[in-house]
Amino acid sequence: MTLIWMVGGEFMQRPESWLATAVKSLLAEKYGGRIPGVRKISADIAVANGGDTISHGHVHNILTGEAENLTDRTRVLLARFFGKQPSFFHPPQEDIEPNQDSVQALAARLATFDQAQLDAIRTALDIASGQRRSEDR
Repeated sequence: MTLIWMVGGEFMQRPESWLATAVKSLLAEKYGGRIPGVRKISADIAVANGGDTISHGHVHNILTGEAENLTDRTRVLLARFFGKQPSFFHPPQEDIEPNQDSVQALAARLATFDQAQLDAIRTALDIASGQRRSEDR
């Protein structure tokens, strides 16, 4: 879906936000293809979260792409509602090329670490990447 708005008398288009696309897809799956209104969604979020909910206005903003960034609270409520991890609702990371200065600064900093510090970093990276479970340490 593409959102259309006017700027200086011209219609402009922008692709639907990643969040709106993801939430609409999850809603379609949850409700069997037919997405209910925002008040029903908000009420169902409350049921899934012991009464804690997201306002129907905020649900509307998420679905229309007006809300790009979520608070941790909203992320947790959506995660419980959809049976996902809260991290599912973080924006996708764009491939950013590191600049030469940042690479050199990191290399210089790592050169000052002793072996125990480097081993701890390697372990943390292995755990984060799923190559090693924390119990294996």
